[in-house]
Amino acid sequence: YKPEDDCFPKCKGSNIGVRCFDPGQCEEGSIRLADGIIEQEGRLEVCVNEVWGSVCDEGWDKTDAHVICQQLGYSDLEPIAFYNSYFGDGIYPIVYSKVKCGGWELDIADCQVDTFLDFSCSRGNVAGLLCGYDCENGDIRLVGGNLTNEGTIEVCFDNLWGLIDETGWTSKDAEVVCRQLGYAVEGTVSHIGSFFGKPDKTVHLSNIQCMGDEENINECTKTVFSLEEGKNKLKTVQVAGVECYVPNECMPPPAGGSDCVNGNLRLTGVNANNGEGVLEYCYKGLWSTFCSLSGKEALVACRQLGYMDFDLVSIFTDGRFDPDASNTSLFQNFSCSIDDTHLSLSECSIADSCQSSCSNAFGIRCYESANCEEGAVRLKDGKIGQEGRIEVCSNNVWGSICGDGFDKTDAYVVCKELGLGLQSEPTVYTNSFFGDGDVPIVYSNMGCRGYEASVLECTKERIGTFSCSRDNTAGVICQDACEDGVVRLVGGSQNREGTVEICYFNLWGTVSVSGWDDIDAGVVCYTLDFEREGAIAFTDSRYGKPDKTVHLSNVECGGSEYVLDQCDKLIIPADEGKELYKHIDVAGVSCKPYEPPMNSTSFVQPSSSPVMQVSSTSTTSNTSGGFINENTAVISLVLGVLLLIAVLIIISMTICMFFRGRKMNKNIRGQGVTMSSLQPRHNRGVINPVSFDDEYEDMQDNEYDSVKNKTLVQ
Repeated sequence: YKPEDDCFPKCKGSNIGVRCFDPGQCEEGSIRLADGIIEQEGRLEVCVNEVWGSVCDEGWDKTDAHVICQQLGYSDLEPIAFYNSYFGDGIYPIVYSKVKCGGWELDIADCQVDTFLDFSCSRGNVAGLLCGYDCENGDIRLVGGNLTNEGTIEVCFDNLWGLIDETGWTSKDAEVVCRQLGYAVEGTVSHIGSFFGKPDKTVHLSNIQCMGDEENINECTKTVFSLEEGKNKLKTVQVAGVECYVPNECMPPPAGGSDCVNGNLRLTGVNANNGEGVLEYCYKGLWSTFCSLSGKEALVACRQLGYMDFDLVSIFTDGRFDPDASNTSLFQNFSCSIDDTHLSLSECSIADSCQSSCSNAFGIRCYESANCEEGAVRLKDGKIGQEGRIEVCSNNVWGSICGDGFDKTDAYVVCKELGLGLQSEPTVYTNSFFGDGDVPIVYSNMGCRGYEASVLECTKERIGTFSCSRDNTAGVICQDACEDGVVRLVGGSQNREGTVEICYFNLWGTVSVSGWDDIDAGVVCYTLDFEREGAIAFTDSRYGKPDKTVHLSNVECGGSEYVLDQCDKLIIPADEGKELYKHIDVAGVSCKPYEPPMNSTSFVQPSSSPVMQVSSTSTTSNTSGGFINENTAVISLVLGVLLLIAVLIIISMTICMFFRGRKMNKNIRGQGVTMSSLQPRHNRGVINPVSFDDEYEDMQDNEYDSVKNKTLVQ
């Protein structure tokens, strides 16, 4: 291997990777379509051995695709077969090849197939299909509305239901649609901006130009897109909708009254003074609720009510502000022009030949500054802190995000901005799973790439350029980057105390106090390298109750376990734990610091930190007495080294003094010594600055006497 080589180990193409799968992902024999742009199309995936797998396109044809469509419950129509991994190859193994169906089968299991390991197939050769609808060219229908007379318009071409691009869409076009559906033209309200939602279907038509007297939309001038063109436009355009009105019996409005001043508006309900409530209009001196209201009319209503700072409004049709408000309106609807100069609904046209009724009176919410930081995000209405409806601050107003186009990459950026799940794949919801809230939907079609630090840096459509149903807001669960069984303590003032958290399902969670005792606490302390003995269990949420799911209950340890995951316990599914969180106290511990043995001279205590955590799978977990023995061995080694050094120093000094004595004797014999030269020298009161041991001093005295005697004899 050389650094300049392009591939290691050397290979002609690229390195080979593998992916392993655990069973239990799906029900044996089930099928699905994945990664299609529109409904009823996608890569075919089959559940084999409880693992999803794709199908090789070798031998794949319309007959095989027809059996699949039948099995999925779609109409008995000619499908379209796709080849060459048209919808991508996915991440799963290719489990079938050379599928051979006769057309009469009800299940792919009844067809002849080559199974996994009996064939070879490139990942660029995965099969896909598109199943048709039971409709005829020119058919039209409304979907996504609360009533049958309203919704997004779908038109049928080539056995496929498709949408109408809002470009050029006018009230005359809408009237033709209502006439074709059997409704009266009067009171028709046209909608743009995907007001009733944008289904995952191709876009069939655009630039429709009707005169208003046509019986069928096919008679109007229009642009027709091919299937591929329409699918490509789906992400970038908004679609047309309509609201038709045909009362069962036209009841004319009353002659009038004197309860209010004509043209006045008001909100009713407990929060009416805060800009939200049931909207009422003074019609001929009588207060009337609304049974029809589009975005531009609601915006004019907010202006009339005095909310001039923000062109934001939310419309509610679920009766949340007053379910008992009258669901009969004295008129049909208002229709304001597209320009935004109107300051009062009285400046707009009104259809009032008949009274109208609805399931619930319409409510609105107008907005004032929330004093939030632009681009800030938060999660609302989740059961734990890591989940909820995504709300983002836009122009000083909290708003939600439309689920259209919202995916895991967008959710990852949200979680990253919140400091949650920095290394984990989030779970995404696009169906108002956490409720729609009372905020406007300010973003749609998010286009994050994953590296952005804030949703502000992502491409997106802003409010006013799209329409989104309130049952289509985005939510998320941010996952934690942790391993099953890892424990940690949080909330304590020291690292040896706190609420116990344990990781399961990629989420940190708490432990119920049910059955929690000092023995269980001792296992946690032991795992975190504290003393097992002396651990104290707390059952009163002493260190706080984090806003997290409850993972464990009825923990029962024997006292010899290394980690909590080895104890008997009840593991609670995440959804159940979220519900349990509100009703219980959570377990806490206080651990005794490690005390070194009496013969130890030093010990390093584990470093203090806000959170202490240890993995249940760590290979350094202490066995019985292992922690103490390890430190005792280190201390003994240090003492041994110090003792050896001391011995070496003593030996060196002894040798040094021995040779120094010999040198002194030699000098005395060679030169002769006088009494004066043998007298010790006094230097500022310090005698013999260099001290020797007693044995050496005695030797000096003896030699001195000998020399003295010799000198006197001479």
